[in-house]
Amino acid sequence: MKKTLAIAFVLTLSAGLSSAQITNSSAPGLAFTDSTCTGADGSGGLTDSIAFTETGTITDVNVQVDMTHTWRSDLQFHVEYSVGGGIVILAADHDSFGDNYHALFDQEAGTACIDATLCGSSTAGGPCETAPGPICAPDGDLSSFYTLASPGTWTLAACDDAAGDSGTFDSWAVTLDGPGLPVELMSFQVD
Repeated sequence: MKKTLAIAFVLTLSAGLSSAQITNSSAPGLAFTDSTCTGADGSGGLTDSIAFTETGTITDVNVQVDMTHTWRSDLQFHVEYSVGGGIVILAADHDSFGDNYHALFDQEAGTACIDATLCGSSTAGGPCETAPGPICAPDGDLSSFYTLASPGTWTLAACDDAAGDSGTFDSWAVTLDGPGLPVELMSFQVD
């Protein structure tokens, strides 16, 4: 008589034990120029969304933004989450001379993106000019999304609030940390 032994391993992440991290990204490649901004948060321009299907509780959110644009100080953009937390302004009119906006927005970063050594430079160049850009804190507070549940949809809105410049909303990504993100099931059978 042949016996079958089935063994399943389940990795579950629970509060106090460990936390998982998951990243989803989008590459819209949308061209934009002289958008009509309806507010200082990036509303009224282009939007793109990323849906998370993973289930869990959010304990940290980071947002990577990659925009190629001829005048960083014209750019305004924000992120919002379908589950709650409101609108969080990532950047609004940083810099006076530089181009492009490449940065990883992390609430726990020691320096704000608008700092002159990062994306708020008063001369051309700087870390925001080329990808992947610096890790820095946004204008708003990403911690307003902490403790919210996943799944949900993240939306980034961006606009150019002045005439004469253009660019491309190249890509962006959202990284979530938290217990239960993701729950993986691995199994194998021994005969």
